[in-house]
Amino acid sequence: MKTFTVYRKGDLSQSHDENQANPATEPQFEGVVFSDGRVAVRWLTKKASVSIWDSLEDLEAIHGHPEYETEWVWH
Repeated sequence: MKTFTVYRKGDLSQSHDENQANPATEPQFEGVVFSDGRVAVRWLTKKASVSIWDSLEDLEAIHGHPEYETEWVWH
């Protein structure tokens, strides 16, 4: 099992409001990759949620966003 925290260092102000994104210095979401490869994500924004993904690749395909300078910090 591996845990991670995701930051978005880029400017999200044109596409997200204060409910959808935290400042660049704060994490956007955190998660865990289980031993079977499934992933649980907890959004840390004002309108928070939890989601389950079949794989890290699936999560990255939707929420990776290189255009937002997404940074994955592994713990």
